[in-house]
Amino acid sequence: MNRLPMRAGFGWVKQGWQLFRKQPGGLMALFFCCMFLSMFTLFVPLLGSIAPTLLAPMFTVALLQACTDVDQGQRAQPRVLFNGFRQPARHPLLGMGLVYLLLMMVALAILSLLDDGNLIRMAAGEVAMDEAMLEQSRGPLFLGSLIYMLGWLLTCLTAPLIYWQKMTLGKALFFSVVTVARDFRAFFGAALLLFMLFQVGTALPVLLLSSPQLKLTTVFAIFLVLVVLLHCTLYACYRHYFGTPAATTPSVPLR
Repeated sequence: MNRLPMRAGFGWVKQGWQLFRKQPGGLMALFFCCMFLSMFTLFVPLLGSIAPTLLAPMFTVALLQACTDVDQGQRAQPRVLFNGFRQPARHPLLGMGLVYLLLMMVALAILSLLDDGNLIRMAAGEVAMDEAMLEQSRGPLFLGSLIYMLGWLLTCLTAPLIYWQKMTLGKALFFSVVTVARDFRAFFGAALLLFMLFQVGTALPVLLLSSPQLKLTTVFAIFLVLVVLLHCTLYACYRHYFGTPAATTPSVPLR
């Protein structure tokens, strides 16, 4: 099979945008439900600080299922929010959450190693904010973020493969890494275009608006839209390789 060029990734973003435009309100409403549930888990004793990361693959599945419903002419329904919490996908998706947590810990460990933990101590309020220390931490922060994003990119197909193809965690990780590595230019192209959209989209309000509060609100709104667009793009990517998944079936009670 021929490897895909970078422009294929641009095409996925275009398809994702076309999908988003069909039902922007429904997709955004579902995303807000995911955000609310994620914030609610912060109050869970002991696991609160890591629960949003552990449950992230389940929320990804919810948004991707909504994408396939919209793609097939159905409405984005809030009931898909709990699809990833059902068996047999629940345990493998939780395992994928642990992988995300491990990636985050590796990125933070590298950041702490390179800047002597200064940035984390400033974020935790243990030391006062210092401009010189922030400047020294910029390089390590970029490297740590790059490592995490690379890890996420290589594993981005794992959650939908677990959910739709009924794969085990190990098998889904393998197919995700192999697929992304083989067509890395296309995936990089999609990531690059989304990043550029974010940069341009957030720069315009800063340049055109005078109110700091309005600037912050607009930038945050654009960020939320781009997160949903990212999932629509991921759905277009999955559809390219594995075909269109089935639309939502009548709800099944949690087991």
